[in-house]
Amino acid sequence: MADWKDFYEDNRELLGQYLDSLDERKGARPHERTPPAPPLKFCPLCHAAFFEAVEVDRHILEAHGPQHIYLRVNGHIVRDVGWAEHGIGELRLVLLGYSQAAVKMTGAQLNRTLSVAGDEDVTQWIPPHYEGELRLCVEPDGGRAREFTLYSRSLPEFRQESLDRLIMSLSNEDTAPGSTPYIGRWRELAGKTGVLESRYLNGFFEYTLAFHLANSGRLDQAKQHFEDALGLLMPFRTPLACSAQCVLGLRMNCFAVLQRAPRKSLVSASDHFFNKPFPSEWVRPAASADPNPFMTYADEFTIRLVNVIADFYDGEPSRFAAGLEALEFHPSAKEKSNEDKLLILRARFHRQAGQASQARETYEMLRYHPLFRTEAEEYLNG
Repeated sequence: MADWKDFYEDNRELLGQYLDSLDERKGARPHERTPPAPPLKFCPLCHAAFFEAVEVDRHILEAHGPQHIYLRVNGHIVRDVGWAEHGIGELRLVLLGYSQAAVKMTGAQLNRTLSVAGDEDVTQWIPPHYEGELRLCVEPDGGRAREFTLYSRSLPEFRQESLDRLIMSLSNEDTAPGSTPYIGRWRELAGKTGVLESRYLNGFFEYTLAFHLANSGRLDQAKQHFEDALGLLMPFRTPLACSAQCVLGLRMNCFAVLQRAPRKSLVSASDHFFNKPFPSEWVRPAASADPNPFMTYADEFTIRLVNVIADFYDGEPSRFAAGLEALEFHPSAKEKSNEDKLLILRARFHRQAGQASQARETYEMLRYHPLFRTEAEEYLNG
């Protein structure tokens, strides 16, 4: 279990919770003295991150096309599943590129069909103090239907402990050489599952299948399964799900999810490195005997990366430089997302060591990067 044993110590306010809440919590961690990082804006249809809203709009148009359906609940955009812990105070549908849509709302003692257009608040059609599951099927004129599932106040039964044990066992088997993941076997062993339990199981199957394909050299096929795994698992806040999210976030450069790592884990160093302004501070926790800093399966490059980033904060530049050089010669270093991470590691290493010419040369290669360009511009123009 590595150093994820501290997950519940860091998240006492989440005890008994397995789905991410849309509501702000009073028990949030205290603010650190480090200045806040520039707020990232995320695509509501995938997990790409940008600094400016105009960049998000451009990305959506180029990557997803001009027509979209958004659901905003209590000030948050819901991708497909959401939990309104204290009830639904705002429910707004936004149609982009569609003139109107038929909306079917079903739930406990609720069965209603509406017609909406543009940006419309449909909160009034939900009974006051509504509790339970609420499903929305949005069918736009001339477009594909989208479905959303919301849970208001309470959550359905969820067999977290037994599912986690099964998932860990099957994942270990199916990521071993010579094995092949089979979803039918996973579902058979899980038995009868509810909607959220099925999503949880499917998310980890996609996670396992993606690594099986990647380890077999089929990276192009693995990419979609990595993305599907992150999309399915993102709403969950179990330790196992957060571990998988951190692995996927590092692989896919979706660094915001690293904030879900326990403070006393090696993974928290990566959170500080990618989500705090440079220079940031981090103190290494007590050493763990487990070589994998995650609860879940992780590839060798990601495990090494987490350890090298931890070395960055230890004040031993020779050890960090040796680790970085080894990463740069790793076969996975040629993947574009990994090239970006290695560049920012090297740029900050040169900068911290006072090697101005090497730092400038490396930052030049990051000048137009969506995540690191602001830091690169500030250094190059400073």
